[in-house]
Parts: sequence; C-alpha cells; structure tokens
Amino acid sequence: MKVKEMEELALTRAETKEVITPYAFKIDQALLGLPLASPTRRALAMLIDVMLIFLAAKLSAALIAFVATVAFYKGTAQKHLPKMNSLWRRILKLTAATLLFFSSLYLLSVAIDYFDGDTVGETATIQQDIILDPEEIQVVNTYLKQTQDAQLCDQTCQATELASLVSQVAKLTELNELSEVNEIEHINMAKGLLDLIIEASEQSHDEQLLEEIDSIEPQANSTTSHSILKWGIGIIEDLGLGFGWAAIYFTLFALLWKGQTPGKKICNIRVVALNGEQLGLLDCFGRYGGYGAGFTTGLLGFLQVYWDPNRQAIQDKISATVVIKGSMNQPVTPETIEKAIKE
Repeated sequence: MKVKEMEELALTRAETKEVITPYAFKIDQALLGLPLASPTRRALAMLIDVMLIFLAAKLSAALIAFVATVAFYKGTAQKHLPKMNSLWRRILKLTAATLLFFSSLYLLSVAIDYFDGDTVGETATIQQDIILDPEEIQVVNTYLKQTQDAQLCDQTCQATELASLVSQVAKLTELNELSEVNEIEHINMAKGLLDLIIEASEQSHDEQLLEEIDSIEPQANSTTSHSILKWGIGIIEDLGLGFGWAAIYFTLFALLWKGQTPGKKICNIRVVALNGEQLGLLDCFGRYGGYGAGFTTGLLGFLQVYWDPNRQAIQDKISATVVIKGSMNQPVTPETIEKAIKE
C-alpha cells in the first residue's frame, strides 16, 4: 500500500496503533529543515553538565547555603529595613546574608553528615579499631555461650568470666567498657558490645576475602554478557547519575530553560519535542532516564547519534525528542539547509 493511499484513510490516533503507518511520530512542520546538533557539541554539553553535577554533589551544603544567601539578599525588600543611608543598608544586608550563609552551611553540613552516616560514633570506632581474628572470635563466642543462662552463671560468675575473657583476648583490654564490670546491667551492655565487635570482625574478614577473589585475574572464557551491564551501572554510580542531583539537574533545567541545560546553553543547542509542544515535567524526567539506558547498553545508546537519520540517541527515542542547533525561531530556507549540511 502506498503512503498516499494510507493518508487518504484519515486514520485516527487510536487507529494508527493497530496497523503499521508511515507516521509513527507526529512531527511539527516548524521543525523541518532546522539544523541538528552535531555529536561533538552534544558530547561537549554533556561533559560540562556532568562536571557541574559532580561539583553540586560534592558542594551540596555550600551550594544550598549560597543559594539561600543570594535569595535572602535579593529578596529583602527595602521597606523591611530601617531608614538609613544606602551604603549602611547594603552593609547591613551583606552582614545578615553572610551570617545566614555560614549558619546554613554549618547546619546543612551536620544534617548531610548525619543522614549519610558520616557521624563517627562509638560503634564505628569499635568496628575500625578492634578486629578480632577467627581464633579470638571463637573465644568470645564460647564466653557468650557459657554465660548465656543467668541462672547457671550468677552475677559474680558473669563478672569473673568477663575478666577472664579480657585476659585471654588482649585486644579487649583497650575497651574501658569491659574493665571492672560488676553490675549485671553493665555486663549485659558489655555483651552487646562484644556482639558488635564480632559482627564487625566477621564483616572485615569477608571483605578481605572478596578483595582476594577480585584480585585473581579472570580467565578469558569467564567473561559473561553481564559485564557490560555492570560496567555501565558502575559508570552511572561513579558519575552520580542516580536519582539525586543529576535527576534534579537534567529535569528542572530542561523544564525551566525550555530544553536547555547550562552545558547545552553554552554549546548553543537545545532539546525539542517532535510534536512541537513544550517539554513537560514527565518528558524531561523520562529523557533523563534514557541516559541510564545509554550507559547500560555499553554507550551504544549514545553512539547511535552517528548513524541515526535525525541524530536521535536512545534518550531521544524514549522521549520523542531531537536536539537542534540554535532555536526554533530561526528562519529555514534552502540556503540555511545547505549551510547546515556543509557544517
């Protein structure tokens, strides 16, 4: 069946999903003839964006505090300040903004460290400083088993056995919590501490074993098809392209800047929808999700811009977008088309 005969059928949008048609995507006529962004420009824009995301992730507390300070300084209305000379008014605003910056930076740093688990507590110190070898772990487990029943081993027995344990395992003498313990409550706390030490020691031994296994050079025939997938996921994690700063960055900038991120703005390119409509929140977020698909395909999802007719990468296929050079308002003439082809 010819294309002209298909068009004469005037199929509805729902009907086009039942049979193969030559118009899988609705393309806005205003897009025809616009110059596409070159792979070099797109790669440079992505590199700039990734660098900015990395800085944002590392300087998150400082970045948020700075934004809050600028918003305070710019948003402070003159009517809320006392009547004074303009110079002193600026000094007052600058001083207040500076105090806000440092206080916000401190509070945010504390909060981020707390939620990231960076606060160094007693348990973390124990796990790092005291690592028992397998023989010592067995001695501690024997003690815990023998003193498990309080009826068979009373308070005096418990204290005596604990002192004996400390004398057998020299590493435990470093803990003040295990010295001169007589009350049953303190003895129970000491047992809980010993459980943590055993757990940390076993975890440390497991990690060492895994490192030894990973250090063994794999055989050539042991490579599986999952290696590319793991490699792609590793790149995503290393670059911080999870659902954190990167998701916010690519989604909000593309939404608020009409298809541009700072990197794309510098390179004078922009993302546009094939149907000519403005990108929505789900469109921008869905396109960001396509970056993850590009990595998990071993970068082939990105490299297809070299052979795709409209230079659509996998994220463009997912979100039905293209990346153009310049803006949609630029004139399209045979001369501009020839110029774009030559470039």
